[in-house]
Amino acid sequence: MAGALACLAVFSARAEAPAATPAAGATGSVLEFVDGSALHGQLERVDLEHGVSWLHPEARSAIHFKPAHIDCIRFARAENVTMAPTCHLFFANGDDIFGSVSNLDGGQLSLNTWFGGTLSVPRGAVSAIAFLPRGYRIVYEGPYDAGGWYVGNNADQGWTYQDGGFVGAGAGTLGRDLGLTNSMTVEFDVAWTGQYSLLVSLYCDPREFAGNSFLLESTQISFDPNTVRLVNAAGAAAAALPAGLDQNKMRVTIHCNKEEGTLEVFVNDLLVKSWEAGNSYKGAGTGILFRRVSMPGTTVRLSNFSMAAWSGRYGPDASLTATNGDFIHFINHDRTGGKITGIKDGKVTVSVGGSTLAVPLERVTQISLGGAGVPAEPSGPWEVRAHFPGGGSLSFQLEKWDEHGLSGKSAIFGPLEFQTGAIRRMDFNLHRPKADLAGAGGREFGDLDE
Repeated sequence: MAGALACLAVFSARAEAPAATPAAGATGSVLEFVDGSALHGQLERVDLEHGVSWLHPEARSAIHFKPAHIDCIRFARAENVTMAPTCHLFFANGDDIFGSVSNLDGGQLSLNTWFGGTLSVPRGAVSAIAFLPRGYRIVYEGPYDAGGWYVGNNADQGWTYQDGGFVGAGAGTLGRDLGLTNSMTVEFDVAWTGQYSLLVSLYCDPREFAGNSFLLESTQISFDPNTVRLVNAAGAAAAALPAGLDQNKMRVTIHCNKEEGTLEVFVNDLLVKSWEAGNSYKGAGTGILFRRVSMPGTTVRLSNFSMAAWSGRYGPDASLTATNGDFIHFINHDRTGGKITGIKDGKVTVSVGGSTLAVPLERVTQISLGGAGVPAEPSGPWEVRAHFPGGGSLSFQLEKWDEHGLSGKSAIFGPLEFQTGAIRRMDFNLHRPKADLAGAGGREFGDLDE
């Protein structure tokens, strides 16, 4: 309880300070190598003969790299994908895409996607279908730059934008106004060195870091390497993070359900704790704010934000697990097992105990399909995974990338072609351990092939 009381003391502070100011930082695409080195610049083209051709303002011509040396390419800007998805689909090979399911009949699932129109995929390739809540929309994803972010009380080496993330080595606040009025989902990566303490304030005014942002009228969550705590007007409550986590990085997902008055925290897709948050969503603002508590010798990096708004009684499902059989999850949090035989005309049919039931999809939050499996992508230097604005990722064998677009072949979807501007990050060497630079900047011009 001592830690929770300390957290309360921090949130109650009302020190006088000037309003937060817009954040600033460098922009540009970044090529990251498997040893942690990094090179700024611009991707010119990719082909199987020459490898990855990279342009840098200090180089007279393109520099060529072998794919075996590359960790990922993070693009300075990605175009928003135009779609109004109703589902988040998860596949046995780790892919996930947003789209709409039109039909499940026999061994084939028909779905509509932004990149390929109407597609048909084997049922066995699909592990789960999560139905999105009413009004679901992405309100922010990034950062691609520091635009729209505010920093306050920023000490020396406080929050700074560095290559697709914000790094905090000193005390300070980092916030953004998201226009939040309904329920929200916040996802982000945290990487750290040493012991750290990170405080997250929801439904606040990010420009007034010493005022309403830290009053107990709104919802605050604190993280350290071992614990997550909820602090609101009702007091403080703590939960231990799952055992076996990576020692210095994690993916955090927070669901705030205004209609049901609940708050859920997931770490690496595992539910840590679900709290009754009561009336704590009656904050004075519409944004989010992160506060880095000063601890000498420690560094925190925040990146890969995805923030969504939605309404209704349930939120996006982040608790997906592999199952041996079929299951349907309902909006009242019940679930039932059986054999899912089809999806058609807004209903899912399931065979239970010799009877066939037709369940309206508006009552369903998730369908889990047992026994999912699909031939793996052939392992090789050109096996990549592309991540898209608004969420979702696809793995495939990359064949070509130039000014006209991208082409490749997926084990699930077959031949792929789409515009390169629709990619925000591309991962290489998917099965090779990477160097971990938690919160630290890369070494530029490392591991050049030429």
